[in-house]
Amino acid sequence: MAWMLAAAVAVGADGVPPQGWVAVDPPKTGTELECANLSRDYWKVEAAGAGVHLSQANRRRRTAMVGAVLRDGALVGYNHGEFGGSIEWWPRDGGARFELLHVNPVEWTLHRGDAVVAEGLIHLGARRGAVLRFERRDGRRWRIHRLAELDAAPVAALRESENSWLLLLYDGLVRVDLASGRAQRLYRNSDWTYLAPDTIRPLGDGWLLGSARGAIRLEPVAGGGYRERLWVPRQCASLQPPCSCGDP
Repeated sequence: MAWMLAAAVAVGADGVPPQGWVAVDPPKTGTELECANLSRDYWKVEAAGAGVHLSQANRRRRTAMVGAVLRDGALVGYNHGEFGGSIEWWPRDGGARFELLHVNPVEWTLHRGDAVVAEGLIHLGARRGAVLRFERRDGRRWRIHRLAELDAAPVAALRESENSWLLLLYDGLVRVDLASGRAQRLYRNSDWTYLAPDTIRPLGDGWLLGSARGAIRLEPVAGGGYRERLWVPRQCASLQPPCSCGDP
């Protein structure tokens, strides 16, 4: 299909689907969720100057993450999913290293000179997540503590301001205050495990998330809460068998 070979699709600042795309209700029934989950097409959202682009991608399998690069070394994280993960300190001068085991690093940021890492895992019955702060005590020592506890595993992050870090979880969004450690749940949808969103960019007053089938659009509504729609190429609008877009 010609649309499958198209270049990145520009998203306008007006917050409506790009040309050739439509907004549909998110999948809810078992059949609709299966259509979305088995979809061969996957989309990611990424910054394009001051705007946002949608482009086709493969579902990501995280195997490594290079974290905070500091003046005298780097924190390097490895994430092998259910097979484990770690965060290592590699000093530039060849000095003492350390390794933190039993963590699954996903995203990192810097806050007031400290490295902050979002980590977590979803596998079978395990659903955990946390935000870790790596605080420098001096040139050789670190204080590592759990800045915030998460009730689901993170998959992506978006730095909003000096103190605000937005985390995309497997089942929704949470905003973490990097100064206080307060975690505020903004949105929850357990069906996201089928759509597997793993990229996020701001769009208007809300966000656009790259996912299976297309992109998830979240925007605030009057009185509180958010409205969710699924943006898909027009050819992919059907979530009833036979699913469109060449899905099984």
